[in-house]
Amino acid sequence: KRGVKKGRIVIFKHRENPVASCIGSGCRTKVNTNLGISLSSSLENELEKLKIAQEHETDTVMDLSTRNTIETLRTMVKHSKVPVGTVPIYSCFPHSSEDDFLNAVEQHVKNGASYCTIHAAALRKGVEYAKKRTVKIVSRGGGILAHYMHQTERENPLYTNFDQILDMMEGTGCAISLGDALRPGGLADANDKAQLHELKVQGELVIRARKAGVPVFCEGPGHMPMHLIAKNVRLQKKWCHEAPFYVLGPLTTDLALGDDDVSGAIGGAIASAAGADFLCVVTPQEHYSLPTLEGIRDGVISTKIAAHSGDYVKLPWTRELDLKMSKARYALNWSEQMKYSLTKRRISTADHAPCSMCLSLCPMNLVEQILKKERARKARRRAGQASQAPASS
Repeated sequence: KRGVKKGRIVIFKHRENPVASCIGSGCRTKVNTNLGISLSSSLENELEKLKIAQEHETDTVMDLSTRNTIETLRTMVKHSKVPVGTVPIYSCFPHSSEDDFLNAVEQHVKNGASYCTIHAAALRKGVEYAKKRTVKIVSRGGGILAHYMHQTERENPLYTNFDQILDMMEGTGCAISLGDALRPGGLADANDKAQLHELKVQGELVIRARKAGVPVFCEGPGHMPMHLIAKNVRLQKKWCHEAPFYVLGPLTTDLALGDDDVSGAIGGAIASAAGADFLCVVTPQEHYSLPTLEGIRDGVISTKIAAHSGDYVKLPWTRELDLKMSKARYALNWSEQMKYSLTKRRISTADHAPCSMCLSLCPMNLVEQILKKERARKARRRAGQASQAPASS
């Protein structure tokens, strides 16, 4: 309760089901999976992805649909067992006014979103910084707002109308995710002026949201080399007043085309260990297409492993699970191993010991044989000593 009151913990509430998930200080690192229809993906296909993501125990999903956004959000909320986030302004392109941006937020809040990404911290000054990058802007929301600001020569309407957005969201249970519209899309741009300018503005908006009683957390990178990730997490916690931190990856190399789930999991584990609270699933298809059904599965599995790897470092109470798995592994107890596995993959149990790695050279079997003989020898020694002891008077 103290963490929620201080804004260090945000609780996501599902509008249809009595299911909640929390992110923040002292909580397990949670995992979000992005879904959503577009010109190349149908609602039916995205509902299949939702099913797979839930089977592999994603903690939340985000509907990133770019058409029929309200109808799709309602459908996602209806079929999802976990909280559903959304990005309202995806419906505001190419023709949008200030009122369009605000109406989009209001409609998404009213129609069941558990949290909304609001890209209010990307200002014209930050966009000017981004123009000097290797990879200018990679956020879809960032592109929409940069286009609007260029066309109108006005400031980001989500920033100038932030108090009105807070009024819309107050008391609804819907949280604000302060979007990282200027997140780095290449390692060369990590922790640059554009990213850090947006991060400072996020810190200002966190204070305003908390004063209005609206739950708020911050989004972060993006692409980032490993040696900068922990530094970035600490900086976010400092500048954004310990608000929960949600990161996309971070991806630790630009070279993993087709296997970005691996790059994202490496960065996610480092970020989680450093204090990040919420990881976004990165799929193998991150940089060239919408994710496949298999890509959703692989991305969720990789990200859950990353989240728990970080939790092992920062949350000592989570280490008990690894200890139980270690004991089950030594005992060659396959049913227990599957019980504790994060991946929920099923292995063949047709034989007593399905492992085909070492067979007769299994070191655990060999050591157990040694220990069994030592226990038997000690038992015989104790029996001999007992037989030679003088009878009591």
